[in-house]
Amino acid sequence: MSLHWRKRLEYRLLRWQARFEGAVFDRSFPWFAGTLLWIFFILLALAKSRELGQDSGLASVMQSVWLIGEGFTPESSLFGQNYLASQGGFLIYPIALMTSILPTAITLITIQSAALAFAVVPLWRLARDVGNLRAGTSTVIISVYALYSAIHALNLAGFHLESLAVPALLTLILCGFTDKKYKYWMLVLFALLTRSDLGLLIAGLGVMWILEGKKRLGYQTLAAGFAWSTIFILGIQPMYNGGVFPHVSAFAKYGSGNPFSVLWGIIIHPASFVTELFSEANFDVAVALLAPVLFLPMVAPRYLLPCLPVFALYLIADVPSGEFAEAGQRVPVTVCMFVALVFALRKTGRVIVQRVNVDRTVLGALLITAAVFFVANSVTSPYEDPWGWGRRQPVDVARLEVAELIPDDAVVRAAPKLLPLLTERIALWEFNLPEIYDDGLASEAVRNVNWFIFDRSEVPIGWTGVDILDFQADLRITQRFVQVYDNSGIEAYATPQTVASLGLGPVG
Repeated sequence: MSLHWRKRLEYRLLRWQARFEGAVFDRSFPWFAGTLLWIFFILLALAKSRELGQDSGLASVMQSVWLIGEGFTPESSLFGQNYLASQGGFLIYPIALMTSILPTAITLITIQSAALAFAVVPLWRLARDVGNLRAGTSTVIISVYALYSAIHALNLAGFHLESLAVPALLTLILCGFTDKKYKYWMLVLFALLTRSDLGLLIAGLGVMWILEGKKRLGYQTLAAGFAWSTIFILGIQPMYNGGVFPHVSAFAKYGSGNPFSVLWGIIIHPASFVTELFSEANFDVAVALLAPVLFLPMVAPRYLLPCLPVFALYLIADVPSGEFAEAGQRVPVTVCMFVALVFALRKTGRVIVQRVNVDRTVLGALLITAAVFFVANSVTSPYEDPWGWGRRQPVDVARLEVAELIPDDAVVRAAPKLLPLLTERIALWEFNLPEIYDDGLASEAVRNVNWFIFDRSEVPIGWTGVDILDFQADLRITQRFVQVYDNSGIEAYATPQTVASLGLGPVG
């Protein structure tokens, strides 16, 4: 009897497997999976935004797109420079056109979460059409993508224009393998318009195509990638930054003045470069990226090769660290990681009836590992209580109230969590409290502004109650600012002239 039921079960499984390998499932499932993932991503991002968990990362982009929509150049006071000087992301203009008629924050969050979610469609096609993997293996790959910490960090780290390059890069790699040349070059241009240094990744893809035997495409891609990055780094971006490349200071230890001096400094000090590149901190970063995919991409190193030059530059750059701060820099390595994963699984499997069959033990280990690292490390881990996001505390209500109080033409310096609520103005600056109180802090807080917002809920642990009282007293007495709002730890200060013109009264 048991043998009979076992045979029936095997028969049923074979029938379902045949359906999963069918054309209808193959076409529809990735779009269905992408839609579910989009809902998941957008709910998380909107909840984070609703609880005012975003800061200057989103606010600076919001200010830039608002400036463009109003007909100004995107000289963001939060960026401290023209938005185009930072990464040469000209794709911000069509996005600004959308945000001029739609709510800015929601539009940016929706676009970014959609791009990250529907990247599973080209990833599925790459696994099925190029890797020749079975439906079950392809499903595991996109499940690992959905659990990958770098993708979740990118989804919540404000708005990064290069996040739109994730599906574009996966699709253009698919087009390169399937010889769809016109679509390939359109997507190359799209990806480059999101971030100029992605030209180095495109150049790396050219090397990959040469190794794949597609020499003509390889040399064309190599030339296009290097040409784009060179023109933007040496010509376009400095043009928006007073003739100076804006990121030279991040490599000041190797040279200053221009990118050539930095490159020369790396060449003549190779030991210093290699030592920093393979530092313990960078080793931890590499492990954190490879471990969730069971280090399988190392089995197909050719497909990791394109991201290595640009990723090495990111690793040695002296920039703010942290998962959110570095989220945009993870785009090249994330894309290559999943392309390499597809080919690694193809290598480990064997062909059965025209498709590559991968051992279930390997797939199970991969899925479990991805889930474990998601729970342990992801910014949306269950331990981060994501289902509780979006609940507004009294301090959040106070932030909304004070944002309504400040007129549109105000010149404001505010705490980070207030910034996304105040972006529709030309003059807006971030105010970060130092770890230790400084007597001259009040003068810095109100310098060249007529509004200052103090957030007591974000005061560093190194501040004492006396420090807070001294700071408040300096604002009112020394700087002669009037306190016009005080609720739940949020305080608003304005100049006497502003208070008089608006008919506001002092608090207390």
